[in-house]
Amino acid sequence: MEDAEGYADEWIVSASAGLTSRLTIVIDPKNTLFDATVGQRWLFQLVGGRRDEADFAAFFAQWTTQNLPAIWRGERPYWDAMKEYLCAKGLSSGHVDELWRAASRKFPELESGGKPSPDILLILERVRQYGVQLISLWETTQTVDSRCREHAWTKAFDQVVTTWELGCDAGDPVAYQRLRTQIGDSVCVLQSADARVLTAAAKAGWLTLAIGRNAPIPASVMLSNWADLIPWAALRGNRQAA
Repeated sequence: MEDAEGYADEWIVSASAGLTSRLTIVIDPKNTLFDATVGQRWLFQLVGGRRDEADFAAFFAQWTTQNLPAIWRGERPYWDAMKEYLCAKGLSSGHVDELWRAASRKFPELESGGKPSPDILLILERVRQYGVQLISLWETTQTVDSRCREHAWTKAFDQVVTTWELGCDAGDPVAYQRLRTQIGDSVCVLQSADARVLTAAAKAGWLTLAIGRNAPIPASVMLSNWADLIPWAALRGNRQAA
């Protein structure tokens, strides 16, 4: 693990392994660019008193680790899997159908999270000025359309790749092998707030980046806040900002 100042040695090692000086940062937008728990917290409240767990994180813990990966690979429809999960939690089929009628009006938010952070979008815009390629690796079943208001955040990236396109979820090291093939020669860094995603990228030989004081696991690069990404990228980008 290195902090921003100590990353130079690791950068040299990466370059000596046959990579060019081009820098590509791949961002996992969940709980980074937007709060991906919004839909789960809302649905947890709708479930009401028919639950044993005290908070939404405990209620959806098994869902996150065991059910979502198949959805992100495009193997199961989101709500079919959610219905099965809620019934397994002891909810009646009638109650689950009521939840679906309520949730169907908010499905994109249930699946993908709340509104993106404008502050982080501005920081990413600054980072791109230094010749850094930005790619979003998005676990979603949605078709990405930057013309849609809900997807306006995608314009902050040079490319948005979905796990559905890759055929594997972001917790699978194969995702980073396939993505690396698309990117070509570059120093590839994966940023995420999800431990399973950081672990998978590291297993695939990627450098990893964690931002914030509550990093899920140690990463190759640890930055205390998003603003620190600007000077970090400025030292490693391919050009000076205009």
